[in-house]
Formats: sequence, C-alpha cells, structure tokens
Amino acid sequence: TYEILLDKRPLKTPGGSKLTVPYSKKHLALLIAGEWESQNHVLRQHSLPLTALISISIDKDNMKHDVINRLLRYFDNDTICYHEPYPDSLVELQKKYWLPILDWVQNTYNVEIKTTDKISGLKQPENTKEKLKNIIENFDSLKLSGFERATMISKSFLIGLALVEKKLSVEEASKASSIEMNSQTTRWGELEAHDIENEDVKRHLGSVACTVMF
Repeated sequence: TYEILLDKRPLKTPGGSKLTVPYSKKHLALLIAGEWESQNHVLRQHSLPLTALISISIDKDNMKHDVINRLLRYFDNDTICYHEPYPDSLVELQKKYWLPILDWVQNTYNVEIKTTDKISGLKQPENTKEKLKNIIENFDSLKLSGFERATMISKSFLIGLALVEKKLSVEEASKASSIEMNSQTTRWGELEAHDIENEDVKRHLGSVACTVMF
C-alpha cells in the first residue's frame, strides 16, 4: 500500500490508523498528496475531501453492516422517488434527470422502484431492498464509503449508486441532485448561495468519482 508522509511522518486517520491507499489506486495517493501540498499555514478541512473519504473507509471498515442498513433505510426517502407535480420547469427537470436513473436501476438490477407525488409515506418493496443490499454488500470499504458520501450529498441512494457504478458523471449526478435549485434559478435567476452550494456538491461528488475511477 501507499502511505502519505507529512514531515516524514505517516499521515493518520482521526481513528489513529495509518492512512494507506491500495497499490491499485496510485492516482488516489497522488491526489491526496496534492491535497496536502496545496495547504497553507492554516489547515482547511473542507479542502481535504479525499483525505476525509479515505480516512472514513479505514476507520469504518468494521462497521460495514451498520452503514449498509442505514443506507437502505435512507432509500425509502430517496429524493428522486418523490416527484413534484408543479411548476412545469421542475417537472421537466425531473423527467430529464431522474427518469433515466430510475430506468437504469430497474433494468440493470431487475427491481421495482416506486415513485410518488405525495410528500411522504413511500415504502420501497422488500424484494428491491434485498437485491440492492446484495449489490452493495460486495462493495469494498472504499467504494462503500464513497457510496455513502454520494448518497448523503445528493440526498439520493439511487444517484449515489449510479455514480459509483459509473453510470453518471460528476456533472450529471450534480445536476440530478440539484434540480429544485436549478428550477428556482430558471425562474428567479442565479443566487450566490446556490452557486456556492452547487460547487460544494460537485467537490464532494468529484471526490467519490476519484475513488472509483479505476
């Protein structure tokens, strides 16, 4: 494995383990080294997304079962399964960015995904959950940590899955997770807060994409 050295000392995770990167992920080790190389005298945690992601995958390696069960519970509240019936601009964005993901998951894994235009109360079929659970149980700790981050950032289990399975690019995943904001932009124009939030989403999703790139 690769280690990242700071002042000739191995970088460690918050849990106290050495931060190591598999030999098969040399590009990741170089990117993490680059994160630290770009730091100034004041450490900026938000500018270390890959370091944080690798650390989580190491520190949570023995918590895989808990992570998977938490993600499956999140699936019932998946953003892209709750469709707004108006305004028209939002409906069109839902069709453009969400329907292809829903179709891909259903066709790829032979599962049923329920959607609704109600605020709450949706429960996905147990058979669907079981099949998707079997898929993510085969993820290694790094891919699972990336999937968890993508799910939390996008507020969507299915967007996260499509990203780590390389069905979506970072740009596509970002747009799919931000369509309500994009609908508001269409109607009211770009707000500075929206621009900052969009860049933050892309940065986190980009870090996930880097972990599954090869």
